Amino acid sequence: MRILLTMVMLTAAAVLPACEFTYTLTNSSGTEQEVSTDTPIVLHQGETYTLSLSYWEDHRSCPLGPEGTLFLLDGARWRVQRETQPLILLDQPLWEDSSSRTKTGTLSFTAQQSGSWILEVLRICTREGYQGELIFLVSEGG
Repeated sequence: MRILLTMVMLTAAAVLPACEFTYTLTNSSGTEQEVSTDTPIVLHQGETYTLSLSYWEDHRSCPLGPEGTLFLLDGARWRVQRETQPLILLDQPLWEDSSSRTKTGTLSFTAQQSGSWILEVLRICTREGYQGELIFLVSEGG
């Protein structure tokens, strides 16, 4: 019985991601919307947005701080003020501790180029980390 219980607990732990993320997008007029990795997000070319992200560690003492979160835009590291990228990241992400296990960050960007762009959010750590993709559909004009 003890072995069976241990196996069930290990299986349940392997299925759960180590971090749970939520995302909110705010446009330049201040309108907020919750966004998810399930639904593409429509943006307007030339408009500036703020992406707020919050994650909760479902374990204690994560070895990776929030600044270790990686952002890849169409497979390349999303860099500040990189004019060659379709979404221009304006500043480094700002992080704060909402609680001991919840971290909140914000980053602002301008939708420079129309098209479909994937922003991959990664946390690579020994506790299974996190991997999520936000799909941005940038339309021409405002």
